[in-house]
Amino acid sequence: MMGQQISVEDAFPTFQKECRELFERNLVLRAQVDILERQLAAAQEENARLQQAASEPVSGGPDLAAVPPYPDEERG
Repeated sequence: MMGQQISVEDAFPTFQKECRELFERNLVLRAQVDILERQLAAAQEENARLQQAASEPVSGGPDLAAVPPYPDEERG
């Protein structure tokens, strides 16, 4: 039970302190959210890039039929 009365003037410094602490905690949490959102966006971009690379047809290397033959090396 709160039978005691506290004047606004007496309570105000405590109120200010609590508001300041809540503001600072909220600011830290918002900064963490911003960082995590940037990390998530980067991870999603990387995931999309990797998925695209994985879906591209696998090449067996250069088309060796199109490569001109090596000139015969002189044996000496």
